[in-house]
Formats: sequence, C-alpha cells, structure tokens
Amino acid sequence: MEPSLNLAPNLAPELAPSAPFELSGGDLSLDFANTWGDRGRPETDDLGSYPRLLAFARQAELLTADVAEALATQALADPAAAEAALQAARALREALYGLFSARAHGRGVPPGDLAALNRALREALPHLCLADDAATPAWRWREMERHLTAPLWPIARAAADLLTAEKPAPVRECGGSQCTWLFLDLSRGRSRRWCSMTSCGNREKARRHYHRTRKPKPGPEGGLD
Repeated sequence: MEPSLNLAPNLAPELAPSAPFELSGGDLSLDFANTWGDRGRPETDDLGSYPRLLAFARQAELLTADVAEALATQALADPAAAEAALQAARALREALYGLFSARAHGRGVPPGDLAALNRALREALPHLCLADDAATPAWRWREMERHLTAPLWPIARAAADLLTAEKPAPVRECGGSQCTWLFLDLSRGRSRRWCSMTSCGNREKARRHYHRTRKPKPGPEGGLD
C-alpha cells in the first residue's frame, strides 16, 4: 500500500493513491527510468510535476513522511526551485534510460549519460553517512529535508551500484514497438522479452498475427497492391 502523506490541499491530488507508480523493474534506478514508459508520447510521462516526484519517492520508500512534508512545503514556497528540481529529475531519468537501454542492447556506455549520472552522484554522495542510531551502523542520507533534489540521491546511487555490480545485471528493454520499459530479466534462461505478457506481449503478438494474415487487396489492373 502506498505510504500516506499529509500535504497542503493543492499538493494532495497529485499524491493520491489513485495514481500509483508501477515498480516492477527489479531495481530502483530502472523503476525511476520507467516513470516514462513510452517516450514517443509525452502524455504518458508520470513525472508531470514536483509533487509526482515526491509521490514516487514515498512509494519507493526513499523519503520519510516528515521529509516529504518538508520538501512539499519548500516546493510551495519556491515554485521556481521546485521546477528546477523536477527538470533535474527528468534529466537524470533520461540519462538512466540511455545507460541501461544501451546495456540491454549490448551497446557501449553513452558518455553524455554517464556524465549526467556522475553529476548527480557528485551532489548526492556528500550526504551519505553511517548512522549510529541503531545497534548496527547503517547508511543514511543527511539533510534530505533541506534539498529539493534529495529524492534523486538514492536513485543515483542505486544506478551506480547496478552499473558497477561485479556480476553484470541482466537488464532488458521491453520488445514492444512503443514501450521503453526496462527490467531485470530473472526468468529461467534469461528469455523474457516483454514488460508484461498481458500488455505489450499480447499486443505485439496480435500485431504480428495481423500482418501475417492480412490479405493484399487487388490493384486497379487486377494485380496486387
């Protein structure tokens, strides 16, 4: 269930549970890249506003409710800064898509996308520390409530971890003609092709069947078009 968050009324609608994110990519960085599943259609972009970025971060459990509330308040007070943070989020998302799409298709690392991830890491990593408020020290992010781009910090780190894993992660991109969904292929034989058989898989099969069985129409001279 999506975590609850008490916000000012004009922020609440975009954070409502009626519009949850699909977190099925198998890794935080892939789930974030998948917030725009069809890059040919701008209207399918799930990061339409800064509150939606906070909604993703809450659903992915990157922020506590208190931190999200503090960031939402800042966003209301400084809309220009919130818009800049949203644009930074979209830029990081597209860099991650470029990096992992390249890996999925066996291409080299795109230098511009890697540079964008490194910029995000330079901002994020100084805020990473070991907290001593538990029996065992654990990684924590400091001062998240003070930075509108804080939701991007754990995402950038997750992407770096996935890219540098000792055993390369089996990243795949959906085989649907209009889908750019990324996922970890953990299927037997690493043979998964679709983000979902009930959506892209069935649509692609239906499309291919149509093209195989469509009969050519007679032309004006009795020939075939």
